[in-house]
Amino acid sequence: MKDFNFETIKEFDNHISDSIHGYNLLHELIINISSFFIKKNDVIYDLGTTTGMLPIKLNQRYQCKIIGYDITDVNFLKPSSNDVKLCKVDLNKIKLKESNLFFSVFTLQFLSIKERIDLIDKVYKSLNVNGAFIVCEKEYSESALTQEIFTFCNYQNKLKKFTTTDILEKESQLRHSMNCLTESENVKMFKKAGFKIDVFFKSLNFKGYILIK
Repeated sequence: MKDFNFETIKEFDNHISDSIHGYNLLHELIINISSFFIKKNDVIYDLGTTTGMLPIKLNQRYQCKIIGYDITDVNFLKPSSNDVKLCKVDLNKIKLKESNLFFSVFTLQFLSIKERIDLIDKVYKSLNVNGAFIVCEKEYSESALTQEIFTFCNYQNKLKKFTTTDILEKESQLRHSMNCLTESENVKMFKKAGFKIDVFFKSLNFKGYILIK
């Protein structure tokens, strides 16, 4: 895996599924949770949609209208419904409309702290009362020991599909673009925006939050 880049990964969804233990379960949980927040004629937003797989699955399950945003369109799948729109756009420049449901699945960690605070605030202001912002993030552990355990458990999982060289090269590349926080740092940021917080998924240092306005 030389010159690792998200834009050059073939079969992106399979790659992420192989990299994060429990990723397919996470996706299914997100889809199930969404049923509590989808309103008739409402538009849902996926911030950092990568291939657009989540919007496509949601539309297939609930026949809802959904827009997926990503900074690159190279991985976009072709939606089978006109109710799914995948748009190439910088998340820092988007203007969000009122909605009952937003997603950010492993996206905030690639933004600067200021950028993610601004985006979280923007989502909160755009959400209906009792609406949800579903956020998934890779986090650092509060403990050096558990961080070491989680890191090597992740390596063991990845070795099922990738070589040691693949893993090392990807880690080296991501170090320059991914800015993970701890749970307490993320929770502080979510609370400051005004959200009520709960966790619906955890696999080692990968976590899914449901944030309610």
